[in-house]
Amino acid sequence: MSIEINFDSDKQYIQVKGILTSTTVMDALAQFARECEALPSWVIDFTKVSKVDSAAIALLIELKRNARKKQKTVKFIYLPAALLKIASLSEVEDLLTENTAS
Repeated sequence: MSIEINFDSDKQYIQVKGILTSTTVMDALAQFARECEALPSWVIDFTKVSKVDSAAIALLIELKRNARKKQKTVKFIYLPAALLKIASLSEVEDLLTENTAS
């Protein structure tokens, strides 16, 4: 079980690939720090995420917090249905769909 976070220079977004669960979120956070640092805005694509749990919500909230601290814009695209369902049940779906503006 693994997670990969890579910047796609052709499409100008960050691609998340793999399993985003409690076993991979800390690794994902470290990878995001490396990939996002120099970017003025973060568009993060979740198309290739195959599995999520509630830890993924915590990661996304942390990414939004980090973006706000660094005065960056962050946008999550193609969030998995399972992640949106967890967000809805946790009543935090608005945090995932709004942009954090610089």
